[in-house]
Amino acid sequence: MLAYLAIFGSCLAGYAGAPPWIVAASAIALMALSYAEHHGLYRRGQELGLIDVLEWTLMRSAFNAVIAAGGAYVGGWVFRLI
Repeated sequence: MLAYLAIFGSCLAGYAGAPPWIVAASAIALMALSYAEHHGLYRRGQELGLIDVLEWTLMRSAFNAVIAAGGAYVGGWVFRLI
């Protein structure tokens, strides 16, 4: 539920005309929530020596967070224009 709140906040920021750095703040919030939810799996992967897989997983998670926050921001900005 908190992840949806972060995305919705990014959308509202775009609608309100807030500066685009809000996308970074929303993406950081999404990444922190993802890590908090899956920290046990990351710890187990480190113990098994799957560091490369974990790095790629975290990078893809960060990319997805930026895309979600940026898309929500742009969507809010477009609704402002309508």
